[in-house]
Amino acid sequence: MNFILILRELWQRRLLVVLVTIAAAAIAAVAVFNVSFAPPSLAKRDHSEANGEIEILVDSTRSPIADVARNIEPLTARAGVFARYMAGGNVIREISKSTGIPVKEIEVAGPAPLPGEVIEAPEPQDIKPYGIAFVQRAELPIVNVETRAPTVAEARELAAATPAAVRTMVTRIQAQQEIPEGKRVVFRVLGPAQGNLATEALGAKAAIAIFVVLEIIGLLLIIGIPRLVKAWRSVDAVPSGGPPQLEAIPTVTERPKSKRRKSKPAALPGGEEAEEEVGEKARVGGRRGDDG
Repeated sequence: MNFILILRELWQRRLLVVLVTIAAAAIAAVAVFNVSFAPPSLAKRDHSEANGEIEILVDSTRSPIADVARNIEPLTARAGVFARYMAGGNVIREISKSTGIPVKEIEVAGPAPLPGEVIEAPEPQDIKPYGIAFVQRAELPIVNVETRAPTVAEARELAAATPAAVRTMVTRIQAQQEIPEGKRVVFRVLGPAQGNLATEALGAKAAIAIFVVLEIIGLLLIIGIPRLVKAWRSVDAVPSGGPPQLEAIPTVTERPKSKRRKSKPAALPGGEEAEEEVGEKARVGGRRGDDG
């Protein structure tokens, strides 16, 4: 198809082209940005999500980790208890205080918290922007802290704030119970908090790509629908009896009777005898005429 003809056809339907362009731009903007009409504003939609992680070792002042003769199973069992304690409201409130993130915006996941430490559970459809999960490593006195936040910095900050919050809460309990220094639980951090970007928010490039795809689809529909309608109508114009029949081949016309060749009469039965009898009768008739 000639490109110039396509452009002329689109120009003839320029009103539809304008409507398609406006619709494609509106859909692309709504998909990527937060659109507000009162007052008019266009803000980037926040779809990004980052993950953070840190490991906490539940230990004692006289650590059995370096002594092969000592058993670490008591610390492993205690780590399970502290994983439940970290999922409680007191530790989460302490994390909220140090990071400035409201408690209502932090979703907590992990082992069932201890009685009296339960924070309000979120609604099934209420997806909070921040999250913390506590998971105990199997057969080890280690608690993994996994965080979720809109940015990498916030996810890392949440993870890094957890060990300090746990120490603060446990230290208060130890002071209230006057536990000797040699029998106190110690929380050691195994390396700095890590963070990485899980999903990135859609930006201007995504909006342009969506607009281009929708615009192309709209132009193809503008060009293709009239041709489809025309083809449909041409099919309806064909007679219902079936496809058109081929013309009959003309036959050779017969010659006029005047120009037909005269065929010789068929020979009479009897052959030469019949001919001789006819000749004899003719001679007899001739003699009678002479006598008269």
